[in-house]
Amino acid sequence: MNIKPDCIVCLMNQGLKVSRLLQLDDRQSKEVLDATAKIVLEHDMDVTPPQIADVIYRSISEITGLDDPVAVSKMEATKLALSVDKQMIKNIDDAIKFSVIGNVIDFGAQEQFDLNEMIAAYFDHPLAIDDSEVFREELENAKEIVIIGDNVGEHIFDQWLIEKIKERYDVHVYYFVRGIPIINDVTLDDTETLKPYATVIDTGVTTPGYDFSLASKASLEIFEKADIVISKGMGNFESLYGETQRSIYYLFMVKCSVVAAEIGQPVKSMIFKRG
Repeated sequence: MNIKPDCIVCLMNQGLKVSRLLQLDDRQSKEVLDATAKIVLEHDMDVTPPQIADVIYRSISEITGLDDPVAVSKMEATKLALSVDKQMIKNIDDAIKFSVIGNVIDFGAQEQFDLNEMIAAYFDHPLAIDDSEVFREELENAKEIVIIGDNVGEHIFDQWLIEKIKERYDVHVYYFVRGIPIINDVTLDDTETLKPYATVIDTGVTTPGYDFSLASKASLEIFEKADIVISKGMGNFESLYGETQRSIYYLFMVKCSVVAAEIGQPVKSMIFKRG
């Protein structure tokens, strides 16, 4: 899924958000914004949003001297996720919905949402696209599942989904993470609580989306042979949708106008689509 004009505005806004998060002075903030604008100008419209975000965040790291510029936000997101009462999750359907709502923890999103407000408002709402019935049918014969992780904090909600799946089905779960810090995406260092429930795989991918051209051979082999693949979040959707012949379940909350137009559902829609 290639970038649209709206994505350019979002990318510029991310540069400003990072500057404010790090409390950069005006000179450094302008340097970040200048670098972001230069990178946008140097790229055509035939790249995905995650691919150009990768270049921008590498530039921000060079300017600030920080390998993980949004580390503070990631720590806060994990604390927030762990404070959520998971007693509402009674079955796999509940866990799917929680995993979708957890996708609102996203530093890079065009629009930001309050997690607890979204849980209260949307837990009883139906999914806008709901392929969970087919998912449950496929689980009956599945032996291996891949979940491609997205954001730190959100991975706690994914853990609860894995727990519910493994309560009922004898499956091995692989959880894919990014190769290095990029925006607030989950990496190997963020997944200690997940390790009892899934084999965590460092994919080597540096973009905020599972990019085949950057993925390790090992992760690609697991991706291809898995019985079920779940892609979490918009970045993975932007990287994968229409790029592979294998079936993938896309699990996310619509948080921007570009993805809303692509998926045919409004912002704040909950998506569990088999594509």
